[in-house]
Amino acid sequence: MSNIIPKIIVEKHKDYRTIVVDGVFGGHKPGAFEVIVYTDELEPDEALAAIPTAKDKVKVKRTIQCRLVLNPVQAKTLERWLATQIQAYEKKFGKIPFPAEKEQAGGAPAPYT
Repeated sequence: MSNIIPKIIVEKHKDYRTIVVDGVFGGHKPGAFEVIVYTDELEPDEALAAIPTAKDKVKVKRTIQCRLVLNPVQAKTLERWLATQIQAYEKKFGKIPFPAEKEQAGGAPAPYT
């Protein structure tokens, strides 16, 4: 077996884009993990059109952005990469609280609640 390392050519797909992730949903089945990525966007038009402003008329538009299907090895690799990145982030900026932890500590509630 050869020890030659192939040259890797990096190219962005024509549909490449950045997605600001507001949430994920999914699960697993034999041989694969599925992740649905979605974004939330405030739709305040109806609320802002009312006088006075009607907070109860604010809507949230949830858009499914993509579906990721990972084999178990890639899922585990992603888990380890995220754990390393989160550990470095928290070392630099402090612990990342879950929304429920933040509310219990008297902080602001999760967005759009």
